[in-house]
Parts: sequence; structure tokens; C-alpha cells
Amino acid sequence: MQKAPPFPITRAALSGLLAMFVSIGVARFGFAPLVPALAKAHWYSAAGAFWLGTVNLAGYFFGAAVMRVWRRPFPAKPVVLLFMGLTSAATLGSALNWGWGWFGFWRLVSGITGGILMVLMAAAVVGRAPSAARGRVSGITFAGMGAGTAFSAILVPLLLAKGLVFTWMLLGLVCVLATLAVAVMMPAARIEPSARHESKGLPPRPVLLMIGAYALTALGFVPHMLFLSSFAALGLHRGVAAGAQVAAWLGIAAMLGPPVLGRVADRFGFLPTLGIGYVVMGCAVALPLLVDAQFALICSAIAVGAVALGAVMLVAGAIAGMVPAARLPGDWGLATMVYAVMQALVAAMFSNLFHITGSYGLLFAIGAAAMVVAVLLILLSARLNTKVH
Repeated sequence: MQKAPPFPITRAALSGLLAMFVSIGVARFGFAPLVPALAKAHWYSAAGAFWLGTVNLAGYFFGAAVMRVWRRPFPAKPVVLLFMGLTSAATLGSALNWGWGWFGFWRLVSGITGGILMVLMAAAVVGRAPSAARGRVSGITFAGMGAGTAFSAILVPLLLAKGLVFTWMLLGLVCVLATLAVAVMMPAARIEPSARHESKGLPPRPVLLMIGAYALTALGFVPHMLFLSSFAALGLHRGVAAGAQVAAWLGIAAMLGPPVLGRVADRFGFLPTLGIGYVVMGCAVALPLLVDAQFALICSAIAVGAVALGAVMLVAGAIAGMVPAARLPGDWGLATMVYAVMQALVAAMFSNLFHITGSYGLLFAIGAAAMVVAVLLILLSARLNTKVH
């Protein structure tokens, strides 16, 4: 009997990184730095930003839902290239100022492709990696989100000096080049979704508890993602530069967190790493309540950015180790959908809460409390998983 060829770890991981870089880092999170320029250039009103964000989120949810319910086998590589290509087209299409309908359509497309690729890369790359290297592979794969976000945050303000059309076109070109690189590097893989009777009902209880903890991460992450920079700049009256410094460290940590935590997970296991990570994140979310020195805020940003983005990789890797490979797209798809909805609800809730109270401390306190509950859910998940195995 012929032996199966060894899993090409480096090629697979870099392909996953580029797919996440394009679909999540550039196409989804890279939109935020462009919003002020789009409104200033009168491509749409300030209120239109909320509508476009909602459309993108709806697309992301729909894409993840499609992957959860899909039941037919398919070759992964052509599908990955198709949806990376569509993401590139959405980015290039956004360079044309043809009204809300046109722009909204492409924001919807980029949301759908982001949701599909988020779930698909977990199955095509993370799920196929040898268990001993799964942390390293998933860490590199999901580092693409932070890398794309940091890339957009640093590059977009510089590109905008040459205009919106130039900025969108160059971002689109970067997406095209990344897609071509994946076409060369990505190993072939075939996704075999579980049969309908095998995936009926909810995931196993340990996975369900972990998904609940993952959803609570949104409560811990949103205060830092949306408000920490403003807290440093306005709440503490330190100016725009102080806020930008905190935001930059959050982005750098988001890029480096997944590969570092992936290495740790390979050594100590995904669930233990996730539990310790949530303890660290909870303490970091609460830190601004106790110390508001700039150095403390930077430390808080680093810890939260690293764990919040690393949690994506850790949850995907943990699910891959708990369920059969055929069930991974469905269960990871559910986790992606739940987190997307939770993050949107929390962002709206916290924005309204801050508008009413004007209190940054209240937001950090709620986030820290949510992380305490998340840690308890991870402990219970680990205990139940040990009993099952």
C-alpha cells in the first residue's frame, strides 16, 4: 500500500495566512480606516457607514451559515481561489463611485467571501494538519487577520494622499497578488462535510461550552477595539498621538498573537492555552480600571489584541481536536456565526451605553466580568472533554 505524502505544513499555513489576510484583514477590517475619507469625499453620508458595516456583517454571517449547512464534498483549492478572487473583485469594484447600491453590493460580497473563507480555511488547512503541528499551522493561518488589519491601518492613511480610487485599486492589486500566490502554494485538499444525520442537532457539550466562551470574548474585546484609543486620547486628555500609539500596539499584538499562542498550544494543548489566555485577557481588560498610565494601557492593548485574535485560532484548533474532521466545518461555522452576531450586538450595545453614561470604566468592567465567565466555561468544557475521552 502506498503511503500518503506528508502534509506540506509551510505551504498550507502560508496559504491560510494569505486567505485570511485578504478576506478578513484587508476586505473586512481594512474598511474602517477608509470610512472618514469616504464620508469626506461625499461618496456617501456618515450614516451610510453604519449601513455598509451592517451589510458586510450580514454577508459574513450568511457565508459562515452556507459553510455550516453545505453537505456535498468539494475540492478546497479551487473554491478558495474562487472566493479570494471574488474578494479581489469586490475591492477593485469599490474604486468606482457608482452610488450606495454599487458599493453596498461589493461590501455584501466581501462579507460573504470572508465568512466562507474563515470556515473553509479551518477545514482545508487547520483540520488537515498533523495534531503535533496544528497549533503552528493554525497560528500562522489566523495571523493573516491581524497582519491584514495592521497592513491596512498603516498603509491606507499614506495611500489616501493619492486619492480614494488609487487606494482601492492598490488594495485590490494586493488581493490579486495574494490570490495568485495561493494558486501556486496551496496543496490540494478535498473537503468531505459530514452527512446530514451525523451533524444533526447541536455540537457536543464541550464544544458548545467553548463556543459560549468564545462568544463572550466579544464582550471583552469590543471595549478595547472601539474605545481604548479614545480613552487614551480623549478620556485621559492625552491627545490623538497617545490614542494612535495604543491602537498601533493593539494591531501589532493581533498580528503576532496567533502564531505565538499556536506554538504554546502545540506544547500544552488548545483548551489549556485558551483558558490561560482568557485569564490574561480578563486581567488586561480590567487593567485600565486600576492603572491609567500610558505604559499600562499599552500592556493592556498588547495582551487583549494577542489573545482576542489568538482565540480564533485556539477555538478552531480545539474544535478540530474534539470532533471528526467531517464535522469541523459545521461546528466551526456555528462558532463563527455566533461570534459575528455577538460582536455586532455588543458593539451596538456598548456604543449606546457609552452615549448614555459617558463612562469608559463601565465598559471595561463589563468586559472583564464577561471574561471571568468565559474562563469558567472553558474549565467546564475541559472537564467534560476529559470525561468523554
